[in-house]
Amino acid sequence: MLVYIEYISRRPGVSLEVFHEVAGRGQLQWESEYDDDQLLLTLGRTWRLGPEPEYLHIWYNKQAGLERIDEWECIFTSGIVARFEEPFRLAARIDSAGCYEPLLEPQPGKGGPYYAEYFEITPGATPDEVRTYFEERRTLHPSLILNLLIDRIGLLGPAPRGLAIWSVPTYGALSEIARDLDGVTHPIQPSHSGVYADFGREIL
Repeated sequence: MLVYIEYISRRPGVSLEVFHEVAGRGQLQWESEYDDDQLLLTLGRTWRLGPEPEYLHIWYNKQAGLERIDEWECIFTSGIVARFEEPFRLAARIDSAGCYEPLLEPQPGKGGPYYAEYFEITPGATPDEVRTYFEERRTLHPSLILNLLIDRIGLLGPAPRGLAIWSVPTYGALSEIARDLDGVTHPIQPSHSGVYADFGREIL
């Protein structure tokens, strides 16, 4: 199983309308032609709450691990996806990407808003402890959906190594979870957080 995240920014001089149209269309075209690659979440940072780059496109492949990158390389070098990848590159820049292992089965998101928690795993802690910690938190927040809990594969991605994304029913519901990680040192060490909306619904 592989979770692959593209950390994306809008190129200077490209209007938001064009960016939404071109970048959004490119991602949907890829998913429609390569349906083993599921587009779990396509998010834009909203209300300026969170880190840059402002956009996350999160892919999930249940059938493959890192060998999927070999297949992607064959697809890209063949030129068969240039018709939608070239317009994407003109409007958007993938600043970095990361390869991750899911610690819980990912859940597609739709509607948002979303709350993201970026974290390191405490030295000596295990991924199983992280999984248990988030499962316990999930039971404490029944109105929230834990869409994603992932651990970076080695150093294949930007720091920090862990990311959790929750769907929240309203922005006001952030008060239920935003202070959860205050003072937490085990099994994770929180780094920062962010608030996101579905791509095209973000407030800059």
